[in-house]
Amino acid sequence: MGIVDEWADDAASAPEPSSPAPGPASKSGRARKGKKKADVPPLVFRNIEEFVRDYVAPTYRRKLSPSTATWCPDWWRHEEALQRLGAMWRTWENLRHDPVAGLSTWFLHHGDPHMRVLMDPDTGPFAYCTPKGHAERPLQPLPLNPANPVLWLSPAFSADAGPSG
Repeated sequence: MGIVDEWADDAASAPEPSSPAPGPASKSGRARKGKKKADVPPLVFRNIEEFVRDYVAPTYRRKLSPSTATWCPDWWRHEEALQRLGAMWRTWENLRHDPVAGLSTWFLHHGDPHMRVLMDPDTGPFAYCTPKGHAERPLQPLPLNPANPVLWLSPAFSADAGPSG
């Protein structure tokens, strides 16, 4: 499952497959949909990998142990980590513009809660990984039973439900 970049220009081409250039000084010029490029300041980090490498890893220095906190060096192989770190990146890029409470808000409501979940050695997505290596597909998707299709006829549970006309 891939991540869709909702901020990217529709006309923008896919990024080169090469690794990103080091350092946070990126002037991507990408605009969020519905906004003009002049209205949106350039991103500091060009992608999630750059954000994790140049901001998250040096900022969240922790004593890693099987009982307190863990991390996977192949964090990008975990869908949940991609989603959470992507959310952290986008909110950081947005909140950095608030000179008064932006970073505090980011740490309290985004960075710290997501990192607690990611690094939880018992229930986080890296639970079977170690800082030395990735565990191949250790966690399975949540088990599901099919729902009664009648449930989805209610407008409260489906975008397709409602009066036809």
